[in-house]
Amino acid sequence: MLRVTAAVVIAVSIFAGSALAQMDVWPDPIVQESVFKIPLWLPPFQTDDAAFTGPMQRLEEIVFKDLEFSGLFTIVRRKPESAGMTRGNYSVQVHGQVTSKEGQMYFEGWVTDVASGDFLGGKKYRVPQSSVRRIAHHFADEVVHLVTGEQGIASTRLVFVRKSRQQWELVVSDYDGYNPRVLVRQGVPLLNPRWADGNKAIIYSSYRGGKPDLYIRYLTESKSQTLATYGGMNYAVDWSDRQRLALVALSKDGNSEIYLLEKSGSIRSRLTHNRAIDTAPCWSPSGREFVFVSDRSGRPQLYIMERGGGNLRRLTFTGGYNATPAWSPKGDLIAFVARMGSEFQIATITPDGRDGRLITKAARSHEDPRWAPDGRHIVYTERGAGDEVISVVDIVTGGKRILAQGTNPDWSSP
Repeated sequence: MLRVTAAVVIAVSIFAGSALAQMDVWPDPIVQESVFKIPLWLPPFQTDDAAFTGPMQRLEEIVFKDLEFSGLFTIVRRKPESAGMTRGNYSVQVHGQVTSKEGQMYFEGWVTDVASGDFLGGKKYRVPQSSVRRIAHHFADEVVHLVTGEQGIASTRLVFVRKSRQQWELVVSDYDGYNPRVLVRQGVPLLNPRWADGNKAIIYSSYRGGKPDLYIRYLTESKSQTLATYGGMNYAVDWSDRQRLALVALSKDGNSEIYLLEKSGSIRSRLTHNRAIDTAPCWSPSGREFVFVSDRSGRPQLYIMERGGGNLRRLTFTGGYNATPAWSPKGDLIAFVARMGSEFQIATITPDGRDGRLITKAARSHEDPRWAPDGRHIVYTERGAGDEVISVVDIVTGGKRILAQGTNPDWSSP
């Protein structure tokens, strides 16, 4: 039975000789279960047309789930007045009103400060029946922005790999796993998808040529384009919209090295020159440096290098197997996989090598970490007895949930 995943190709198989069982102790994460959450009152939305009651309730429920998912709010499903809420306590109320005009459904949502009564802002939408979920996500993001000043993640998307019978599928879905859409379906493994070109395309590796080569698939097109088929393996890609360049691992010159790749597939430059295996590169948010995996110290560890190939420094020293790094969009943390015994766990570390902490500890393997744009949620592959699922963890509260069946997830930018 062939079982190929991004973690296997990028990290496990190429480092198999050095991946001895480790029981190193990483500190537990600082889980702030008692962290302050903004009180948010979400009474039932209203409508002047009974014909739109069903879509209105669906819209309300999606907004509620999006705001709950954010981890930012303590949500109460009624009006502040009915619970004895008085002015002077900081909280916000989200209002929703569905109206009908010439048979069309319109939704208006707005936010007020309960303590002051001030209007914080709102939006009005025309709502086609097919767009209820999209508009609910958009309004939930508007609420997050109005209350916190931060960009919400409800309108973002996931891409991941799904195995269906003997077919490998490249799937795009909403951020919460809903509305899955198959972009690519083939009878040979595909892996390691990454959003590219302003969320308009996906770069991924495929074995359709008998070895891992890179392809790019634009969401509006019906076929993928070949990106890189150099001799050896073409894999482990990470695209930077800021630099308009991809970091890739290629083994065309023998061992795996890191290269800069144009969107056309041509090589801009080679960044690493070492007899060790260098792989799994990931850009920093600024695009000035990147983190990658190398076994140049004898075991897989994380290293940071500037985009031009200079200022190399080792990042991780605890543990004998650390791999598949992902740099937080806020730049403050790097998530990665740490081998703990016979399983993999998600850990984080600061870019200066301090404060390494475990994020997961359950008796299952946790692999392929990627950040949400909010720098608070990490999506990853979770493997247990015979199942592979896409899960997400809130690193502030420790809250977890399963999103979909699949592996190798990546989160789009806003």
